[in-house]
Amino acid sequence: MRLTMQSPSELSRHKRFGRIIKERRDELGLTQMQIGDLGGPSAPTIRKIEDGDATISTHTLNKLDAPLRWLPGSAARTYAGGNPTVHEVANHTPSTDGSIVSGPDSIRFDLSDLTGLLAAAGRLNDAVERGRTTEPHVVAAISDLNGVVSRLSARYATVMLERNGGPGKTLHPLVAMAFSHLLDVPAESSDPADLEERRYRRWLAGRTEDVDAGTEDRFRARWLAATPGAPAIRNGKQ
Repeated sequence: MRLTMQSPSELSRHKRFGRIIKERRDELGLTQMQIGDLGGPSAPTIRKIEDGDATISTHTLNKLDAPLRWLPGSAARTYAGGNPTVHEVANHTPSTDGSIVSGPDSIRFDLSDLTGLLAAAGRLNDAVERGRTTEPHVVAAISDLNGVVSRLSARYATVMLERNGGPGKTLHPLVAMAFSHLLDVPAESSDPADLEERRYRRWLAGRTEDVDAGTEDRFRARWLAATPGAPAIRNGKQ
């Protein structure tokens, strides 16, 4: 099954692609944040793509296919002016021939699983620091694990800060202490998406010195979307 889209001549390539991505995301009922949770680009990157403001790498294009339930290569083909191909998912019926049934695209896990992963990564890093593990491939694998753990921890921190911080709120000292390693240093990163996330967390904690007016509006809209019960504060007033 192929989606019927307007030709590239009707809109610029970036604007057309952004519109297609948003329409597909809306069709699936997914938020920009959920696209990232399903293995796609981060919410700030999706926002730029949908606005037609992003020059998109092949790596980012490839990450769009799975969460949008397109066949591999669909996003890249669409970005080049073609159309995506939907990955048809057949209704599941119990298998009687021993064939394998594909699993879900994402799962939820308990916070205790994250803390257990953090503890295990800590022990492995301690082994490296003490010289107990020197094999290059093992050290490289531990470094990769640290990257995964760091991303999971950062997502958890963002959610906690969204619930406890934001405009008009004073962050509880315990929350501020728990995530101080993410808040005390001004946001710096060579990855634009990662930089956006770091600045957003600092903004949630009231660290607004590196946030301009446009970024303030963008962060406020994201916070309101993530916390539906929050009052729509404008210019410091409800």
